[in-house]
Amino acid sequence: MNLPVEVIEAARQDRCVLFLGNRASVEAAELTGGSCPEQRALAKQLGWKKPLIVAGKKGTIVSVEETASAFERANGRPALLAALTTSLGGTAPSPAHTVAVQRFPLVFTTNYDDLIERAAAEAGVPIDVLGRQSVLPPPQQGRCTLVRLRGDLARPDTMVVTGADHASRPLGAELKKQLRLLMRHQVVLFVGFRPDEEEFERLFSELSDAYGGELPRCHLAVAQGPIDDFLWQKWVWRGLLMFTADPVECLTELEARRS
Repeated sequence: MNLPVEVIEAARQDRCVLFLGNRASVEAAELTGGSCPEQRALAKQLGWKKPLIVAGKKGTIVSVEETASAFERANGRPALLAALTTSLGGTAPSPAHTVAVQRFPLVFTTNYDDLIERAAAEAGVPIDVLGRQSVLPPPQQGRCTLVRLRGDLARPDTMVVTGADHASRPLGAELKKQLRLLMRHQVVLFVGFRPDEEEFERLFSELSDAYGGELPRCHLAVAQGPIDDFLWQKWVWRGLLMFTADPVECLTELEARRS
């Protein structure tokens, strides 16, 4: 793994903002014997059987948003949230979650589970949990701020699953302003995502909208396997620098290097 020097230096100076994705929870489930489906598997659990994809030049990206919308229309909102809850369970935080809360003053996540909060409790780190309409507080030494970009299963009214949810629960105007400043002055590190999945496409689009154009240079630790040349070129042109590393590998190595 070729961990970028820019990321190491930013982490040492507490100028690195972490975005943690689904693959961090998938890896934790694999390590601890729990359950957390990756995006394609989740779509299948929600009834995906035919090509329901985000349009792309090459390959198929299963749309969890569209599959969840179809499930909700057929079965209702409570059934959708129950299905998401059932898909998670028995998973303990991984070392990636521990490093996240101990070493990053600000963490954004697209995950629905509570692994980050549980890691904070185990590590004795005070944590403030915010949502899409929140205003970020000033950073405090030894304290972590977690922003849940997709909501929390424990609070059903905050859940953002379908395209309609994104439209009806946009990022707050003040949070977008704060994101714009963060992306301009700090180093953004995406961990636990894959650039060939809808989860990352949606997040990158939301951040680009908040920034008001193409994002400054960002870094992505590509989880669970390589990416083909087409996707590498696609994202490089959008200012994304990628290296291959699973969440535990990336964050534990970053912790070792920053010391």
